[in-house]
Amino acid sequence: MPDEFNIQPNFGSTFRTFLHSQFLVTPPYPEHSFAGQTVIVTGSNVGLGLEAARHFYRLNCAKLVLAVRTVSKGQSAKEDIVRSVRHRTDADAIEVWPLDLTSTASTLAFAQKAKTELSRLDVVVENAGISNPTWHVHEGFEAVIQVNVINTLLLALSLLPKLTETKNRFPDSTPHLEIVSSEVHKFTKFPEANAPDLYQTLNDEASSNLYDRYNVSKLLEVLFIREFVSRLSHSQPSSQPPVVITLVNPGLCRSSLDRDQHFLVRMTTDVLRFIVGRATEVGSRTLVHGACAGPESHGMFMSDGKNQDVEPWIYTDQGKKVQKKVFEQTMKVLDERRFKGSKPDWGFDVGEY
Repeated sequence: MPDEFNIQPNFGSTFRTFLHSQFLVTPPYPEHSFAGQTVIVTGSNVGLGLEAARHFYRLNCAKLVLAVRTVSKGQSAKEDIVRSVRHRTDADAIEVWPLDLTSTASTLAFAQKAKTELSRLDVVVENAGISNPTWHVHEGFEAVIQVNVINTLLLALSLLPKLTETKNRFPDSTPHLEIVSSEVHKFTKFPEANAPDLYQTLNDEASSNLYDRYNVSKLLEVLFIREFVSRLSHSQPSSQPPVVITLVNPGLCRSSLDRDQHFLVRMTTDVLRFIVGRATEVGSRTLVHGACAGPESHGMFMSDGKNQDVEPWIYTDQGKKVQKKVFEQTMKVLDERRFKGSKPDWGFDVGEY
């Protein structure tokens, strides 16, 4: 019996768009003011997260929360930011909070801390992610799926009510929830889409393809957020959403994402990043642009600070079915994590699933 979903990425078009972006486009230097705003950046002790956090502090955010797995590394990042932004002397505007996305307890504790200790929340940039070449399991889920998908989305949905509350209390504000995504969502055929249970298959070591896993994790983010925003729009019919939710692609950057890869893979990607990759600071500009994008970017995939199409098959009838399946099965996992079998109440309505 043939597979229900036969996903065929358009690699040629994707590579042309990728190379044009990498060689011919430079995201503009951010100048938008974040004065008075509270900003959270996950994975902000290194790489894109660190450079984006530096921009937010430079652009005068009132409070900056560095969400990091290792607090000592977060403190070092804070000191580095303070040293580099010379027009500010208020180091206490930067706080370092622990967040371990391999742990559901840590993820939910972080969200609860934000809801109870922050007077407002204007921007959440979910940048933390991993690319792991070996099989690791956390709480029954393969590590890349656990970190990049399940607990990233769990944190997003757990913080959304706080962002909405900020909009209600400060009507002139435009809160933003940003998931740092990637064009590699266009590189996978996503064979797991044909499994009755997506996550059971993704958690099966025997059938796993870890070389494709990061690509799949980024596709799952894209599909989930697109469906989530579509359903929110039905319950919140307005050209001005209370929270602008974006997917942001920083492009290929010289970062430490591949630090856990096998030696030969890491060497190959390091050479590729050196030849094609952007400086980390340049890539981080896209994260800042996504955090102040207008309502026209709500639910959109952004590259180089502008809205860009996702992989073409996602717009087809087949894509809509896969998107719905990903959303429904992911929401069931998220419900179980947050509510442990009790009746879900996220604080927003996305209809039946």
